[in-house]
Amino acid sequence: MDVAVFVVDGVADFGLAAVLETFNTANCVRSELVGPPEPWQIRTVSFGDSVRTGNGYAVPTTPLDEITEEFELMIVPAVNVVVAETLIELVSAPASRPMLDRLVAAHSRGVHLAAACTGTFFLAEAGVLDGSPATTSWWLGPSFRRRYPHVALDEGRTLCRGRGITTAGAALSHMDLALSLIATTSPALAERAMCYLAVGSGRLQRDFIIPEVVARGDSVTAAFERWVRDHLADNFRIGQAAKAIGVTERTLQRATNAELGMSPTEFVHDIRLERAKHLLRTTSLTVDAVAAKVGYLNAGTLRSLFRRRRGISISEIRRARVSH
Repeated sequence: MDVAVFVVDGVADFGLAAVLETFNTANCVRSELVGPPEPWQIRTVSFGDSVRTGNGYAVPTTPLDEITEEFELMIVPAVNVVVAETLIELVSAPASRPMLDRLVAAHSRGVHLAAACTGTFFLAEAGVLDGSPATTSWWLGPSFRRRYPHVALDEGRTLCRGRGITTAGAALSHMDLALSLIATTSPALAERAMCYLAVGSGRLQRDFIIPEVVARGDSVTAAFERWVRDHLADNFRIGQAAKAIGVTERTLQRATNAELGMSPTEFVHDIRLERAKHLLRTTSLTVDAVAAKVGYLNAGTLRSLFRRRRGISISEIRRARVSH
């Protein structure tokens, strides 16, 4: 399969390297399979013959205008911008229009598009994610959701596949993205590459979300988050919290849905589970004691929520503490 890795000045060094190295590893271990797929033909492309990475390194590229054959897959790695406002300024600037136009044209021809981390904003700005499920770096979720309301965003996922488009989350997710694209041709090859790279645990990006970082962009949500942390051990109602921060429960519901893509109750669970995981890994408190400290009446509720919202058991969390 012919693959274009579409880069611009400021491309994130790790993201680009992770994509290239994952495909290179897959090509290197092809011979270990019986009846291996054809090798992946990877080219790093741009509008010129080179770009500068976010750390200032020169990367040779093939100019897009010199390519006559069609790619089957086009990947947009992250750019080295972590602040949402700066990123939106970049992707919406007139200088980015030619890249957006190329993405739209490729998508219309049936080229599979893929992006990870901040690279997903280029796809969203181009409009090709409208109506599609997608993910992005977890801390960019609120800004992404406000600017691109027609995208079905779920920043809790590491990978998200829509119709002709695949997106991935933060930096290390570049490897998950590349492995998932390899798996569309050969799951066995993706599994073999995964073993050589020692990656692909299948964890969700939501395991890494820091609630107060996500919430800091909205005053109502931020106030709610602060109040919840101050009353974490209390068995409070959402209406009580809303009244304490000076809004109606309906206003609070709208604020968390708009900012976080979840209800106030779900957000409270995430904050409590984050704290509970820390206590389980760093103390010898019983599960009942940990549950009480984060506002749950019994250990059964805590166990159930960890399984349902994190896909992990308390014993697995405890083992992680012992192994470290």
